[in-house]
Amino acid sequence: MKKIISGVLSAVMLTSVLCACNDGGNQSNASQSGGNADSSQQTVTTEVATTQPATEPNYENTNYVAPIPPKNQTYKFEEISLDDAAIPNGFSIDDSKFQIYNATVQGDYLVLKIKYNSSDSFFYNVIYDFDGNMVANISNIAIDEGYKKSALIWGLYGDYTMIEMTTSDYQEKDALYNLKTKEIKYIDSQYDMAWLDNGVIIVGKHGDDEYGYKYGALDLDFNEIIPVEYDGLSLASPELFMVTKRIKGNATDYDKEERYGLIDFNNKIVADFKYKKILPFTGLEEGKSGNYGNFDALISFEKNINKYTIAVDENDKVVLIDKNGKTSDVNADIDITDNALDYGRALSLYQDKTYIKNENGIIYDLDGNVITENAFSYSFNSGFHNGYCFVSNSNADGCNLIDVNGNVVYTKIKEENGGFILYPVDQKGLFTIAYYLNNDVVKSEIVDLNETVIYSSDSDYEIEALGNGIFRQHNKKGYALYKVIAE
Repeated sequence: MKKIISGVLSAVMLTSVLCACNDGGNQSNASQSGGNADSSQQTVTTEVATTQPATEPNYENTNYVAPIPPKNQTYKFEEISLDDAAIPNGFSIDDSKFQIYNATVQGDYLVLKIKYNSSDSFFYNVIYDFDGNMVANISNIAIDEGYKKSALIWGLYGDYTMIEMTTSDYQEKDALYNLKTKEIKYIDSQYDMAWLDNGVIIVGKHGDDEYGYKYGALDLDFNEIIPVEYDGLSLASPELFMVTKRIKGNATDYDKEERYGLIDFNNKIVADFKYKKILPFTGLEEGKSGNYGNFDALISFEKNINKYTIAVDENDKVVLIDKNGKTSDVNADIDITDNALDYGRALSLYQDKTYIKNENGIIYDLDGNVITENAFSYSFNSGFHNGYCFVSNSNADGCNLIDVNGNVVYTKIKEENGGFILYPVDQKGLFTIAYYLNNDVVKSEIVDLNETVIYSSDSDYEIEALGNGIFRQHNKKGYALYKVIAE
C-alpha cells in the first residue's frame, strides 16, 4: 500500500551533486589492510565457467551519467508504506507496532528490515520493487519452509536472493530464492556460509588452521567455479575475482599477513598475490554504507566498470592495474597514496577518459591534468557518482557541482550561521542537502539536476538517498521511506 504525501511539486531553483561543506559531518568507515602471500602457487582448472554475472564490459557504455531533467519538471512525491503482506504470519499491521527499522537498495530492489515494537527482538526482512510493491516476505518464506521467521538476506542480484534460515535448535541453512518463479534451492551442507555477490555465490568453509574460513565460488546452478581455498574472495569486475591469501607470521601484524590478487573465472591468476590492497574495478572501496547512509550503493556494479583499478604494492606505491593484471605507474604529479583509496570513488571512467582522485580531493585525468583544483571540505563521499561531483569552490566558502568535463553546474554558498552537507547524485539525477546549525540538522532537501527543490523537511533528521529515486528519513518510530517520480 502506497500513500501519497503530496501531489505535484513545481520547480524551485537549485542544483547539485556530491560534497560536504559544513561545520560537522559524517565520516566513512575503515580501510582494508593487507599482508603477504606466496604467489608461486597457480591453480588452473580445465573447464571454462558456464555462468558469469555479466559479459565483458563495454567500457564506452559502462559509467552511467544521470540525465538533467527539462526545466519546470514536475514530480510526484510518495511515501512507501508497509502493507499486511509485509507482516509475518500471526501478526497484523493494524496494531501499529511494526516499524521500518532500516532500509537499503540492493540491486534492483528495496530491502526493508521490519521490527515489532515489543519484547520480540527479531527483525523481519521484506523485499519491495522500486514502485513500492512488496515482492517477497522473507520471514513467511522461512515459515513455509519449516524454519524460524527471523530469516536473513545475504545478497540480491537480478531476480535472485540468498536467504539464511534458522531451525528451532539454531542450525543455519542457506538457500537461493528466485523472486519471480518462487523456486528455492538449498546450498549443500558442506558449506558453512554463503552469500550472493553480483551473480555468483561466495561460499565459505571453516579452515583446518588458525586462519579461520576459506572461500570459493559457485555459479547460480551451484557448480563450483572457484575452489574453496582462499582467505578472502569477492567480485572485482564482471570478469575477475579479488582474492586474499595469508602467510603464517605474527598474528597481530595483519598488514604483513594478507596479500591481494586477482583471478579469473577459471581460477587462473591474473594479478599475483603481492598487493596490500586492490580496489574493485568500480574504483570504490566497498562496505562504507552502514550508519553513514547507503551512498556507496549508488554505484551500479555493471554500469560502472573501469578499464583500470588501483592497487597498493609491497612498497606502498599506488599503481594502476588492468583486467589482464598489467600494472602501470600513476603520474607523479597526481601525488596519490593509500589514504586516497579509503573513501569515496578514487577512480572513474567517463567518455573513455579515466579520472583519478587523491586524498586531498583533487581530481585529475591520467595524464596529470587537473579537472578541479579545489580540495573537498569533507571527502568521505568524494569522487564522481553517476557523472557528477561536488568540490569546494575557489573561495572555500561553499561547494561547486561539476560534471565529467569539469564544468560547474551549480554553486552552493555556505550560510553565515550554519553549514550544509550535499550527498551524491543518484541514478535519477536526484540528491539531498542537509542544513546544520550548531551541528544540529535544521532542514533537509531533495533536489534535481535542474535546480529544482522537490521536497523540503524541517525535521531534525537528514533525508538520506538510497538510490534510484528512493529516500529514507529517521523518525521516532523508525524510518519513513519516500519515492520521487518524474511526471
